[in-house]
Amino acid sequence: MSSIKNSTFMNVNKTSNFFGNINKENSIAGKNSEQKVNKIKSELHHDLFTFRILIMFFKLIGLATFAYRIVIHKKRTSYTFQYSKLGIVYNVVLSSLMIASNYLSIPVKLNWDYKVESNLTIDIAVLQTVLGTMVICVTLISYCINQKSLVRIANRLIIIEHEIDRLYDLYHPLRRQRILCTIIIVCILNICLLILLLFNDNLTLGTGPVSWLTDILPTFHVGWLLIQYFLLVTIIQTDFADVNRAIQSLTIDTSDLRLQSRYQMRRIIVNNSTIHQLLQLRDMHYHLCEISQNVSSFYSLPILFGIVFLFLTLIYNGYYLFWILLITDDILDYWTLSNAIVWIIFSIYPIFLLTNRITRILIEVG
Repeated sequence: MSSIKNSTFMNVNKTSNFFGNINKENSIAGKNSEQKVNKIKSELHHDLFTFRILIMFFKLIGLATFAYRIVIHKKRTSYTFQYSKLGIVYNVVLSSLMIASNYLSIPVKLNWDYKVESNLTIDIAVLQTVLGTMVICVTLISYCINQKSLVRIANRLIIIEHEIDRLYDLYHPLRRQRILCTIIIVCILNICLLILLLFNDNLTLGTGPVSWLTDILPTFHVGWLLIQYFLLVTIIQTDFADVNRAIQSLTIDTSDLRLQSRYQMRRIIVNNSTIHQLLQLRDMHYHLCEISQNVSSFYSLPILFGIVFLFLTLIYNGYYLFWILLITDDILDYWTLSNAIVWIIFSIYPIFLLTNRITRILIEVG
C-alpha cells in the first residue's frame, strides 16, 4: 500500500514538474517573441526615419517633386505618394536660378587663373559650365513633366512590398535591412567625397562659392541623380530576389532525378495552393518587369544628359592629370595632383554604383 502511495506521489511530482517546465518554456517563448516584436518595431521606425530624410533631401535638390503622407492600415505603417504642384513650382524656380547663374559663372571661367592654362582648358571649362546648367535644368523640368509617372512607380513599389510581406510572411526580411545599410553607406561615402572635394578644391585652387556653383554643383546634382536611380534599382532587384526565392521554395527538389533515366517519365502532384501561389508570383514578377520598364523610361533622358556631362568632366580632369604628370616641367604639386584624382573619383563613383547594380538586376531577371 505504501509503495502504491509513493508511486502515485512520484507521478504527481513528475506531472507538476512537466507542467512547470512547460510554463517556463511558454514564458521564455513569450518574452522572446515580445523582444522580437519590439526589435522589429524599432527597426521599422528607423527605416521610416531614414526614408523620410532621403525624401526631404531629394526634395531639397529638386529630385522629388511629389508629395507624400504616412498611412497606417491594420497596424502597418506605410507611405503613399501624390501629385504636387508646389514641387513643380519649386523646380521651375531652381531652373531659373541656374540659368541666371551663368551670367556670373561664365565671365569667371573666362578670366580664371588656371593652373594648366590653354585654349582647350578654357573651352572645356566654359562648355562644362553651360552643359552643367543645361543638365540640371533638363533634369528638374523632366521631373516636373513626368511627375505622375514617378508617383505611379513609387506607389506600385509600395504595393509590391506589401504583397511580398503578405504572401511569404516577410514582415521584415534580412535583405531589407541589408538594403538600408547599403543605402546609408552609399550616401555617407558620397557626402564624404563631396566634403573632401570642397576642402581640396579650396586649398589647391582657392575657389569660392561662384566656382562651386559652376563646377561642383552640377557634378553633385548629377551624382545624386544616379544614386537615386541606383536606390530604385536596388529595391527592384531585391524584390526580384525575393520573388525568385519564393519560387525556389515552391519547386520540388529534383536532385534524386539524376539517378533516373532522362527518358523516364515521373508523375508530380501539385496541389491547388501551390498553383495559386505560383500564379501570384507570376503576376508579381510581371509587375516588377513593368516597373523596371517605367523606371528606365523615366530616367532615360536625365541619365543621358548626366552621363555626357560626367564624361566631359572626366575628360577635363583626365587632361589636367595628364598635363601635371607628363607634360609640365614644374615641380610636382601633390595638392594639385590629389585634387584631380579626387575629382575623377567623385565623377566615377555614382557611375560605378549604377552599373554594378544594373548588372545584378539583370542576373536576377535572367
